[in-house]
Amino acid sequence: MALKKLLSLLGNKSTKNDKDFKNWVKITTGYFPKNVSLYQQAFFHSSASAKKSGAKINNERLEFLGDAILGAIIADYLFQIYPFKDEGFLTQLRSRIVNGQKLKELALKFGFNDFLRASLTKDEKTKSSAYGDAFEAFIGAVYLDMGYVKTKKFVISKIVKVHLDVDNLVNTNVDYKSQLQIFCQKKKLTLEYKLISEETQGANKLYVMQVFVDNKPYIQFENFSKRIAEQKAAQLTLEELSKELG
Repeated sequence: MALKKLLSLLGNKSTKNDKDFKNWVKITTGYFPKNVSLYQQAFFHSSASAKKSGAKINNERLEFLGDAILGAIIADYLFQIYPFKDEGFLTQLRSRIVNGQKLKELALKFGFNDFLRASLTKDEKTKSSAYGDAFEAFIGAVYLDMGYVKTKKFVISKIVKVHLDVDNLVNTNVDYKSQLQIFCQKKKLTLEYKLISEETQGANKLYVMQVFVDNKPYIQFENFSKRIAEQKAAQLTLEELSKELG
């Protein structure tokens, strides 16, 4: 209740009318919210953080939780519908579904731009990860308010089956290393992949790969497949560079 009052005092016009906002949540998720302040907080970007008792109030913690919950739901779904595919296939397909660009597209489809509160210009919102972050935070809010079973039903029935063509994603070959190479060439930046560590675990080897752009260290990623580790590191680095350089 304290958070709800604080958000109202901060003048978030989009969420002042609790009845309308609750109805929007109900239409979006299929469930009427029990704790509306959780959903309000999901739209409170870090650039517009408020302070209460010395602590910052924004959507970062919900984003952290939502990222984990969404990843688990998608992993479980793919595990069930592709019973004979290996870990590499499932990992790559999940990353195509939950990458920053895809989450931003989904957020805009659901109308998150009508509710996002951020100290950013319209152009900055579009170029940043703000919409994708809010989407993950919203998933976190649904989970805390409704529990895992209802959150999973919402994600699968309202998101995956309606807005995602999984078969098309399977047939789309996304080569993030090539994309990153092209990006760096356009920006006249040097690109290098370094093996940070190689650890034997049973019959497998765990590789930790890191991307360096203009000798600056960027994303590290580990996987039992060196190729997947490089691809994922390239994907995350590309997203980071896109935020920095546009």
